[in-house]
Amino acid sequence: MPLYGTGALNAVMHAKVGMSLPKISKNNKSFSLLWMVLRTCPGLFVAAAQAETIEILYEQGEESGILAGDWGWLLLGFFAAFCVVIWLLRNHYTQRLAQQEELLERAQERLQDAQRIARIGSWTRNFETGESFWSREAKVVLGIDDPAKDLSHYESLVHPDDQDRVTEAIAAAYFQGGSYQCDHRVVCDNGSERYIRLAGQVFLGKGSSPVHETGTVQDITDRKLAELALQRSEARMRSILSAAPYPILIVELTEEYPVLFANESAYALFGISQEQTPEELKSREFWSDRDDRENFIESVLTESRVFETEMVMKSRDNKTFWASLTGSRLEFGGINSVFISIMDITDRKRIQQELERLATTDPLTGVFNRRSFFDTAYKEVRRAVRYSQPLAILMLDIDNFKAVNDNYGHQFGDTVLRRFAELVKSSLREEDLLGRVGGEEFCALLVSSQERGAYLVAERIRKRWMEEVFELQGSQVSFSVSIGIAIMLDETESMEDIMERADVGLYTAKRSGRNCVIVHNGDTHTSKQGKN
Repeated sequence: MPLYGTGALNAVMHAKVGMSLPKISKNNKSFSLLWMVLRTCPGLFVAAAQAETIEILYEQGEESGILAGDWGWLLLGFFAAFCVVIWLLRNHYTQRLAQQEELLERAQERLQDAQRIARIGSWTRNFETGESFWSREAKVVLGIDDPAKDLSHYESLVHPDDQDRVTEAIAAAYFQGGSYQCDHRVVCDNGSERYIRLAGQVFLGKGSSPVHETGTVQDITDRKLAELALQRSEARMRSILSAAPYPILIVELTEEYPVLFANESAYALFGISQEQTPEELKSREFWSDRDDRENFIESVLTESRVFETEMVMKSRDNKTFWASLTGSRLEFGGINSVFISIMDITDRKRIQQELERLATTDPLTGVFNRRSFFDTAYKEVRRAVRYSQPLAILMLDIDNFKAVNDNYGHQFGDTVLRRFAELVKSSLREEDLLGRVGGEEFCALLVSSQERGAYLVAERIRKRWMEEVFELQGSQVSFSVSIGIAIMLDETESMEDIMERADVGLYTAKRSGRNCVIVHNGDTHTSKQGKN
């Protein structure tokens, strides 16, 4: 609060100014400027309190002065205003400085928190002054108990076995400038060891000499111990895989799937020279078909468990073989990869194929046996119905074959059956089916075949069989065949319906004198064709 009230000031000033009532000319520029200042700062000094009591006379060509006492009051007011402004400025900048210091402290706290969480500390070094600074967290990372400990000789903390490596990493940066990084061990104050990642940046001055260095230290003990454990685990795994009695490949999950590991059994299976390292091998060389490799690895990646399959592979000398492959995802040496175990199953596959052949074919003639023929024929009929395709079935029976066995013996009869199967098979297309469904009775299924086409095929078989001559005990013997044909008339017909009509056609051909082709068209009568 002001020392005096406004009324008292008015009285004093009125008494003082009223003594002379000075006349001030409007041409007095100095007073006009002074008066403007007084009007803008009415509350800052005492002269403004009497602004209304000063009588200003504007008279043409008349000048008046201001009493000396009045000038004193004005100067005193100016000085008071100046002091107030200085105080306000000082107070403003003091507050701003306090705010900046508070923000800086908060930033330092956040930095310390971040360093503590990341287990990383910072440091700087001035080569010209020899001064160095190590953050509080840096000393915690290095296992230093005394926060005031001097770290101007960092190398004294480095493990003796790692000092040469650290010196070598830093030396190049000291001579050329730039950054460096080195993982090493330090010996803590309590005698324990820690793995530290030291990273720094060296700045060169005139003459290419270092003037300033800054960097970080990070505690990587947990990570390093995990890496060492993984390396030991990998070493044990390599030892086990190398001794495995079956071939093993490990390929990296990149575009070309390079080989990361191959054991001795794999070298032997693929005919690889022992002088070649796994890194020199190309996995595409081991697959007979490049797409097979892509499909196998894609299946391994999509399967949630171990994927197994069989496919053809090849050795270095381009010999192919059947292999049973088992694959699964694996992290090998920190690299995403696929583990592949391989077993040569060529012999097993050959036996399996032979067993399948024996189970599906007639052992005498090599064509489908009755069961396999009908299993396959049912599928073809369903396919023809689904895609609205025509289909024909031929029933073929060698005429008077019983007399062949009776007159010439079963061995000669077997020869006749084998030759008949060969002749019929050679008259059919690759997609057609042929099976032996009885003693001398055969059945053929012609896919996508209309009645006219089926009849032409049957006639060709009949004529060729008539021309077939067998030598027996100095004489020539020939035979004939009767054939019944049935066409799938509509989508409602079953396999049994078509077979029944073909069988009726065959029976009709036999009754018509044999050696002919009869097409059963589905009506109550049959039509006989092609006998000569």
